[in-house]
This record gives sequence, C-alpha cells and structure tokens, in this order.
Amino acid sequence: MRGGFHSNHPDSDNLMRNIILTVLIVLSVVFAMQNMHPVELVFIVWSVHTVTALAIIVALILGILIGLLLALPAVIRNKRAAKHSKQQVSALESALSHQESLPNPEDSPMENPQP
Repeated sequence: MRGGFHSNHPDSDNLMRNIILTVLIVLSVVFAMQNMHPVELVFIVWSVHTVTALAIIVALILGILIGLLLALPAVIRNKRAAKHSKQQVSALESALSHQESLPNPEDSPMENPQP
C-alpha cells in the first residue's frame, strides 16, 4: 500500500505517475500561456527583458539548486556517519564472534570441587 492506493498490478504505479505528470504538464502549459506578459528584470547594473512565466521558472530552478547545495553538506555528513556506524557494527560483530569461539570457564569441570 502506497499513498493510500493498493497496487494489485505492477503497472498501476506507472499509470498513476503518468497521470500526475500529464496533469502537471498541462498545468505548466496553461501557466505559461497565461503569463506571457513582457517584464524587465533588473539586478544592480544588469537587466534583461523576458516574459513573466520564464522569469518565474528560472527563479524556481535557481531556488531548487540553492536548496540542494545548502543540503549537500548535511547529506555528506550523514553518509559518513552511517559508514562509521557500519564499521563499528562490523567490528563489534567480529569481537562477539571471536569471544563466542573462546572456551567458557564456567563450562569446564572444576579441579577442586567444594562440598
């Protein structure tokens, strides 16, 4: 069960994804067609003439890229921590298997039993 829908057929996920992508594409085309007004963007001494839809799409893409770049150090840090944890687990499992292979002094018969 994923997203509230039960997949009985492997292609049902692909069908749902294709429907969602089609709706998003149609909405994007409608957005672009309704926002074809010319606009001038000015930044310090730089200026460019473009349409509103293109300016919004470029701003969205830049925002996504900046967000990804800001999240990248945390992702790298988490991967390193996971790798370190896996190494610790492996070392502990190795130490445990080594300890289990040693003879247990409680299992051996006592040389001087107490009455």
